[in-house]
Order: sequence, then structure tokens, then C-alpha cells
Amino acid sequence: MKELKCSKGFTLIELLVVIAIIGVLAGILLPVLSRTRESSRRTQCMSNIKQIGMGLIMYANENSEVFPSDTAYSGAYPAMRGLNLLFDTYVSDNKFFNCPSDTLVTGATNAGMSVSTADDSFEQDECSYGYDKSHTPADDADVALVADRPPTAPNAIASTANHKGRGQNVVYVDGHVEFVISPLAGWYFPDGTTRDNIYIDDSTASTDTYIEHDG
Repeated sequence: MKELKCSKGFTLIELLVVIAIIGVLAGILLPVLSRTRESSRRTQCMSNIKQIGMGLIMYANENSEVFPSDTAYSGAYPAMRGLNLLFDTYVSDNKFFNCPSDTLVTGATNAGMSVSTADDSFEQDECSYGYDKSHTPADDADVALVADRPPTAPNAIASTANHKGRGQNVVYVDGHVEFVISPLAGWYFPDGTTRDNIYIDDSTASTDTYIEHDG
């Protein structure tokens, strides 16, 4: 009686079918994984900027209800000099100033931040966030204080360096954080319906919000 021989391995057609299935699954899963990673970065960034907001509030509580501002400094980027005053008394870890989605800041450059304002600390490759130094805790709760770095073009939706240009995290005077998909996220205009662009300086408006950064 002859024994039946079992076939070993796959045929070419079977291999091609398996490869095709793997390719389809990869095409489905990779975008999902990419969105999941960016969502995680956005959440971490939100936590970072929340810590900065709490640092601003603690600073104001100990300094006559005034947010940090290096008034003696007459050079470029005075807003960032003010933000520098938070480190490292009110925000102890330099990593809180690094948005994990920011492609312009690395671990090495972020680690180069200094507690001293004697030089241009908190520069573009060290800090992911911009700051508006012109407000006080007495202002409305919807005044933006800190946000992801400004876009290259002020009218852009967001900085392409942070969150792939899909929006920005913003911390407000009362300490709450929002992820907004438009730069129109500042104070409401007198009409009560329109919000100002947080990245455009409008010194003529009493309700202006202007998030500045190093270049």
C-alpha cells in the first residue's frame, strides 16, 4: 500500500496571496499607528504646556500678580527672556519646554537651556513654545499666554514644525489648555464672536494676544 506524501511549503500562488494580504494590512495599520503616535505626542505636549502655565501662575502669585518679563532687557526676543525666568525655580525640568512633536528641537539642543538670562537663552532650537508677556492674571480667562511655536506665515493654520501643522496647544490665563486648529484663539473682539490671531501683533487692539518666539 502506498503512503500519501504530504506537501511541504507553500506554492507560489499561496505566497503571493499572503504577501498581498500583508501589504493590505500594512497599508491600513501604518496610518493608524502614525496618528496614534502623533496623538500621544500632542497629549505629552499638552502636559508640558500645562506645567508651564502652572509655573506662570505660581510666579505671578509670588511677584505681585505679574507674569515674568525681563524688563531690563532691550535686545531681541524679550518675551522668551521672560519665559526664561520660570526655569528652573518654577519649572524645574527643561524637558517641559520641549514639545515632542517639534521637529526643530532635539534632546541635545533642549538640554542646552540655561537658567541665566545673561545670554540669549530659550532660543529656537531649545524651546518649542512662544509666550505673550503683556498680560496679567486679572485679564479674561480666554487670554492666551503660551502656545506652540508660531508658524512661519502668521496666517497659516499652525506651525509645520509642531503637530504636523494640524493645530497648536495653547495655555490660557486661568491655566487651562486647549488644542486649537486655528490661530484665531485669542481674546474675543468687541463684537463678541471673532477671536484674534494669537500669532499676529495688533498693538491697536486692547484685547490683543501676541505669542512671540525666537525667530
